[in-house]
Amino acid sequence: MSTTDNVTLPVGEEGSKLVKDAQEVSEMKDTSLDDIAESTRDIESKLKRILESKESSIKHENTDSVETVPFNCNDRNSDSVDTVLFNPDDINTDSVDTVIFNPNKSNAASKKIDAAAEKADKETPEMMEVDGSSSDSTTNERMNATTEKRRKKMKKSKEGTSKAAPAQKMDWRRNLRTHISNMYMKSENRLPGACVPRCLQNTRECEDKHRTAMLPDVPNFMMAEDLKKTLSGHHYDTFLDMLEMMALQCVYPGDGVLDRLMDMAMILLAKEMSVKELAGIYGKVIRTFFLLVDAFPPCWTCLRPYYLNFLRVPNPAVRSERSHNAPQKVKFYLDLLEELLPQCSDKDIREYTKSYEEHVYNYTEEEELDMSQDTAFLQHVQEYDWVSGKLCLDDFKVLSPGARLSRLCDVLNMLCWVLEMEFLSWLDHNRLRQSETEMFNEETKPFAIHVFGMSATVRLTDTVRQVMRLFGLAAGKSMYPDRLRILQRLISLVVEVSNTAELKYVDNAVTYPNLGPQTRLLIAEFFKIFKSQNPTHISTYVKSIPLLEQPYLRFEFTDHFLQLFYFPRNVPFGPKKVCDEFNDRQWMKYKPRSEIEDDDDEQLSREDYLSILLNALKDYDKWMNLEGFWKFMKGKEQVQPLQTRTSSPLATPVGIVTGETFKVFELNEMEKEVPTWKKRLNTKVILGRPKVNLPVAKINLPEMCVRYSNDVRYMRYLRRVLVKEVQSEIDVNDWLSYLNGFLCDDEPPSPPGTPRSTPRSSPVADSEKV
Repeated sequence: MSTTDNVTLPVGEEGSKLVKDAQEVSEMKDTSLDDIAESTRDIESKLKRILESKESSIKHENTDSVETVPFNCNDRNSDSVDTVLFNPDDINTDSVDTVIFNPNKSNAASKKIDAAAEKADKETPEMMEVDGSSSDSTTNERMNATTEKRRKKMKKSKEGTSKAAPAQKMDWRRNLRTHISNMYMKSENRLPGACVPRCLQNTRECEDKHRTAMLPDVPNFMMAEDLKKTLSGHHYDTFLDMLEMMALQCVYPGDGVLDRLMDMAMILLAKEMSVKELAGIYGKVIRTFFLLVDAFPPCWTCLRPYYLNFLRVPNPAVRSERSHNAPQKVKFYLDLLEELLPQCSDKDIREYTKSYEEHVYNYTEEEELDMSQDTAFLQHVQEYDWVSGKLCLDDFKVLSPGARLSRLCDVLNMLCWVLEMEFLSWLDHNRLRQSETEMFNEETKPFAIHVFGMSATVRLTDTVRQVMRLFGLAAGKSMYPDRLRILQRLISLVVEVSNTAELKYVDNAVTYPNLGPQTRLLIAEFFKIFKSQNPTHISTYVKSIPLLEQPYLRFEFTDHFLQLFYFPRNVPFGPKKVCDEFNDRQWMKYKPRSEIEDDDDEQLSREDYLSILLNALKDYDKWMNLEGFWKFMKGKEQVQPLQTRTSSPLATPVGIVTGETFKVFELNEMEKEVPTWKKRLNTKVILGRPKVNLPVAKINLPEMCVRYSNDVRYMRYLRRVLVKEVQSEIDVNDWLSYLNGFLCDDEPPSPPGTPRSTPRSSPVADSEKV
């Protein structure tokens, strides 16, 4: 701040000028002389007080202060940072907000005189001198330098404050727990090929409408009788329309309807109708079945006995003779498929065949058997007894092998869909704990355990073995992919049920992802059964591995397949095992494709070996979601939990918004607003359902931290081995492309504690030494 010794303050001249201007203004406005005199005295007294305050402020001036506060607080600008008030004349034009002296008066005359005084004050030569118009440039430069100095001090103080604020630390354990919890809570990823039911999109709605609800409405007596008469009279189109109407109205048509639809899919022929009509009715039968299962899902607790009866599972809740005497439905149709496959030609198996065809009458057979006219007539019409409820396969066996194969696959697809829906719903409603005890509870265990006959100690039952055998046989004959996928879905269901029952809990914290010992043994038995059906052709294995939909099933199956050659045994598959393969140069033991003859299907080429091994590593990464783990570790991003939608009927539910992505509801506040709900409902539009965060599951973090860190370290180490040693000898561009995308721009480091010249050392082993 500059001194004020050389600054002249002509108070007398300014006062007289202000009085003169005020008098002129007052005369122009026709103001009384008394008011002018009173205003003049007020101005003179005010100028005197300002001069006294200026002298006091010079005595108490602090040049190190960022903001100098005058004694007269009324004349001070609180918004300005560096405005120094010496005098109403000494106004610093560098300030953003400069408040000019304006005395507060109650009467209108004094306000007008004050405005005139302000106007005159702005035009004084002293004001021009402070602004830089005066010849005294030294004073002006000093004041500008002082202002600039204070601004720099202000800026430095702000920067120091911002640097002193500690950076927020990322909770890595919380991130890892949320990351694993999201995989654990996302039930639909357990069965990648299954159709996700609607109940998984809104668990609370399923809880209210299905899990804890009573039985659905049933048709009245007249409607039920009309339904029976329509079916027995072979009016199939009308029968299906009535079922569709009931499903849309949420009226359960009764026990046995699903059986009738499945029987219709098996035995309908073009005896009484054209092929075009048969095709339309057959497609409508399939759609109506899925519509009924979707409207009355197997997660509906009160309908559980009816579904068990439909699957022919003995159940004491429903005393049905069919449930005890008839074989299980899945087993029955698997037997038919195993009997049919040898009768089908390679073309019928490999290509898509229609499920309907024109019916050809065999008149020669009638003449040879010497049938009566009534018996011969019944052979030309479809006289099926729908009332008895017994399936007669005479008409089914009349169809060609290709048509029979198509219908069997459609029926197995229906059954598989019911089993998948029920198991996914079971996982969704048992998120807190999915251990062996809950899995094999007699009252609530999934339908798949009933159907396949599995127990806590037995996984490989006769039905499970039969499904695996049929898959190996169909894969060896190159079955049409969509039909082979049905058998694969049954295998995936069996394996996932087994693995879910083996989830480990440590202090109520789940170890996930995890592959149990019985599940590993089950996959090993699956490979042996597949090998017995395909003992020689290597190409069958190469084509069949990608058809398996679960990642851990694919890399475990690949592990057993490569063990037929030079892959080590009794070592779990993972990045460490892959690193050891390249360190031991095992790829040298496989011949290049150019050295193998075209008709030789018993040797695995080097290119196929590297491709299969890379795909297995990708499957392991997908199962563990290592890429997602490394992404939030490297990017320091906060992992958000999964979200679901609530069933609130309000467009604007009462609650406390705790962020942009989720809401926390207060039940007490919602209860107070119950009387206003009817007014707030908007029935003309579809109301949006707000999203809420799902709870984060308890995860066994100590074990999972070690697994994830070791796997990522070996992935980084693998890239270094490929770049340093392998790249110069064989083509590993696909490997490096995948690893670079996985690790991003991270440099491949040396193993901890080892020099760069020894890349064969294990990164984890060396880190433990350090």
